[in-house]
Amino acid sequence: MKQNLDLTLYLVTDSQMAPAGKPLAQIVDEAIQGGVTIVQLREKTAETGDFVRTALEVKKVTSKAGIPLLINDRVDVAQAVDADGVHIGQDDLPIEEARRILGDNKIIGVSVQTAEEAEEAIVKGADYLGIGTCYDTATKYVKVGPQGPQGVRSVWEHALKTGQRINRPVHAVTIGGVNSYNAVHVLICTRTLADNVSLDGLAVVSAIMTAESPKTAAKLLRSQISFALESSWVAKQDNSKPLGVSRACQAIATVFDNVKSGKTTPLVQHITNQVVINDCANACLALGGSPIMASDPVEQHDLASAVSSLVINIGTVSDHQIAGMHAAMREARLHNTPIVIDPVGVGTTPFRKQVVKELLRDYGAHVIKGNAGEIAALFGSSEMQMRGVDAVGGGFKDPAKVVRELSRRERCVVVMTGKVDYLSDGVSTFAVHNGHSLQGHITGSGCMVGTALGTFIHQVANGDLLVGALTGVVAINLAAEAAALRSDVKGPGTFRAAFIDEMYNLTVDTLLKNMRVERVK
Repeated sequence: MKQNLDLTLYLVTDSQMAPAGKPLAQIVDEAIQGGVTIVQLREKTAETGDFVRTALEVKKVTSKAGIPLLINDRVDVAQAVDADGVHIGQDDLPIEEARRILGDNKIIGVSVQTAEEAEEAIVKGADYLGIGTCYDTATKYVKVGPQGPQGVRSVWEHALKTGQRINRPVHAVTIGGVNSYNAVHVLICTRTLADNVSLDGLAVVSAIMTAESPKTAAKLLRSQISFALESSWVAKQDNSKPLGVSRACQAIATVFDNVKSGKTTPLVQHITNQVVINDCANACLALGGSPIMASDPVEQHDLASAVSSLVINIGTVSDHQIAGMHAAMREARLHNTPIVIDPVGVGTTPFRKQVVKELLRDYGAHVIKGNAGEIAALFGSSEMQMRGVDAVGGGFKDPAKVVRELSRRERCVVVMTGKVDYLSDGVSTFAVHNGHSLQGHITGSGCMVGTALGTFIHQVANGDLLVGALTGVVAINLAAEAAALRSDVKGPGTFRAAFIDEMYNLTVDTLLKNMRVERVK
């Protein structure tokens, strides 16, 4: 009888990675105790006799735990030990032949890298797909390079459509460079765009095989997977009801009050533009947060557990900063800390484009904030261009559509600043009509929006990510309006100081009375 297929945490073994003196069966046993739900025994270089002996030892462990044991490639070994099934690649025994030999009661999984391979495997009766590779990996040779989460999502979407067409359930994991740092990002970003269907789980090799404690490593991975699949602060971009304006405004006021009143004081880490470090630190303090400017890779591990949110700004990016960004974002993902990315001038040079591409591919973001030119560069639109860090052009014909579609593609909230600010989580899209033209005449006004986002989105674990972002945008813009009305403001220089003052003076009552927020379709 075919075992129930639970692909949540799929361990692929590699005895060559096992620590000296530690039997493979012991590693598998510890990993299962930590939460592994299915095991694939992969012994690429083992002689048949040795492979069978190892398989029998591992099977004792998996059988006792009641989880499936699959054999990689070798149908003969699977038969010899009566394994629960096999996993085959594109160059291995054809799936029809494997099914003929093993029968209908055994599990057959197939590695696929393209939509065409996925379709063929499903039509021919694969029980699940291993889609990959997601990231670079040294554990397996692949003909097609790493696809990243978005590439995996494309194959997954096609696989589901194929299953619907032939009325067959489809299951899949992704593999390749997956670990506890990127697990949440991978699962969120691979959700289908049409109906928000997630992969069944993740397949890992080195993340468990090389761990000092396979049980601890598996437990952490299982926790990250559960967080991605179940967390209330991951935007549901399928049939969720859009957030209404009235409810949004009340929620904004609540989030603002929690910070401004001191009920919570978020520690907002910045790796940011050197030109605006002082302004961003002061803005964070004025809004009720606590800033820390920390970009050295060495301290990211120690700092991460205390940080409430992370703001990444590539305004004056350098190789040292890039290393710090990667280290900080790895740790933020491990701790499920909200991340804001401000891709300053991303459309200006290939260097900046590559930096942002790698950050989004490897870690993703909870909020992407940019001006129209930066959003156009990320979206792939020619409607807007960049001149240095400024946007030039006539503007988007449908800005709400742009931020909504980019949000759905990147699986995060997108904030586009301008005369009117647009925000979307892919379900609800809002326009904020507050603000003042003097914001465009001082350096760093946009960077301070990133700071405001980081100050208010830290509560997303208990609320709504979009509401946190709206709070930051509304607060900054209302402070600008109040500053511009002051009699002591004569121009950009005096406005800058007054701007910080009015962030500090801003109240909930002012927020509720003066915010001009519109929901747009």
